[in-house]
Amino acid sequence: MRVDLVSKKAAVYIGHPKAGTIGAALQAVVGRRVRLLIPVGLEKRIVGNLDAIAQRLNCPGAKGPRLLPVPGEIFTEIEAIATLTGATAELVAAGGVCGAEGSCWLAISGNAEQIDQVETLLKSVSLEAPFTL
Repeated sequence: MRVDLVSKKAAVYIGHPKAGTIGAALQAVVGRRVRLLIPVGLEKRIVGNLDAIAQRLNCPGAKGPRLLPVPGEIFTEIEAIATLTGATAELVAAGGVCGAEGSCWLAISGNAEQIDQVETLLKSVSLEAPFTL
């Protein structure tokens, strides 16, 4: 998954010749006329036109995964904070070392209650066990 925050568009890497799980999901979205929320982390952001990148990756003779721009509503940490607390979040920095690789720094704006809710929310997420296989 990749996300362009400026255009608020997302695209999915596809390795399966029949479009994998997103192919099945899009059939359901179109067939039922429902809203597609696309959960994607800010660490997946790119700078560039996803349609142009997809055209290059999907052209005949290209190797590796394909890229499918997906119609829907992106839902990043920014939207999650707004939805869950009413506060506003803005990406101000990203990356790091010693376990902070892929991290994002957000500037949060809101009233005192919203800020407290964000702090509680982020603390609860930070205490989750790391994903392992």
